Amino acid sequence: MPAAEPVAATDAGRVGPEPTLPDAATLRALSASCGLELAAFRPAHVARTIARAVTRLGLPGPAALAAAIHGDPGLRGRFRRAVAVSTTGMFRDPAQFELLDRLMRADDRSGRPLKVWSIGASDGSELCSLALLLEAQGVLDGATLLGSDLMPENVALARERSRERLAPAVFSALRFEERDVSRSTPDGTWDVVLCRNVLIHLAPGPKAAMLDHAAGALAPGGLLLLGRSERLPVSDRRGLVDAGANAYRCAP
Repeated sequence: MPAAEPVAATDAGRVGPEPTLPDAATLRALSASCGLELAAFRPAHVARTIARAVTRLGLPGPAALAAAIHGDPGLRGRFRRAVAVSTTGMFRDPAQFELLDRLMRADDRSGRPLKVWSIGASDGSELCSLALLLEAQGVLDGATLLGSDLMPENVALARERSRERLAPAVFSALRFEERDVSRSTPDGTWDVVLCRNVLIHLAPGPKAAMLDHAAGALAPGGLLLLGRSERLPVSDRRGLVDAGANAYRCAP
C-alpha cells in the first residue's frame, strides 16, 4: 500500500497536499527577484510561503511569482518579510525576559559595562525591551546594545521605531546593522546574545553556522538565549551549559 501524501491546512482552512519546492532554476529566479537566498531557509517554510503567495495572487505557478515580484516593489517587500518572518513585539515571551532579568542580576561583572547582541533584530522591539530592562537594573550606562538583521529595510525600521519608543538617553546605547549572521559576526565578544525565533526558519547548514557564530561570540560567562521552541542539540552544546529554559552559559 503506498504511503499517504503529507497534508497541510490551506489558507482557506481546507486540508491539501503539503507544498513542495519548485525546481532549482525557478527557486534561483525567485531568490534573484526577492533578493534573499531562499536555499538558506527551511525548505518546508519556503515551499509554503511560495504556495500561499501563488494562491493569493491567482498566479499559474512559482515562475510567474518570480516575474511578479521582480516588477512590483511592494510585493517584493511583502514576500521578503514572509520568508524572513520578521514577527516581533515589545517584551515578547515575557517569561524569557523574566529569566534573563534573574540571570543578569545574578552575574558579577565587577562594574564592567554590558555588551548585548540581538540576532534577527526585526523592528528593534527586542533590543528596545533589553534596553529598558537594563535601565531598570541600573546598568544601562556605558552598555553597548547591537541589533543585527539580514534585511536592510528591517534595520532602517528598527532605528526609526527605537527612536520613537525610547528616551534619547536610552536610544543612544542602541546600534543596528545589516548582517547575515550565518556568514559573519561583529567584532569582539558579548555578555548576552539573543537568537530567538530565527533558527527555526533556517535550513540545516545556515542554522548550524548561525549557532556556531552565536555561541562563539559569547564572552566568558556570557549568556545565549534561544526562542521557546529552539534548543541546542544535546549531542553538541558548543561548550555551553544549561542556564535555564532555552538559555545557555559560556564557561567563565
